[in-house]
Amino acid sequence: MQILTGSAPPVAVSTLASVQYDSQGAFVATLQNGQVWRQVNALGEKARLKVGTRITITPGAMGSYNLKAADASHVYKVELKS
Repeated sequence: MQILTGSAPPVAVSTLASVQYDSQGAFVATLQNGQVWRQVNALGEKARLKVGTRITITPGAMGSYNLKAADASHVYKVELKS
């Protein structure tokens, strides 16, 4: 129920240490805590993430995860890169 109401606790809260983009424009974000998250729904619109920004990862529906930067309103679907 927490996921549906948006009240689920964050999976990670950390600072963005680096960001890279693949050939489709999807980002790979490395957090200062060592986690690496990859965007899964790049739709041709390149995310504008800034190194040093506070990042929050929260659980989404059906086992997905959402990434939100503190300085932006957009939420991105991501997966933990192994």
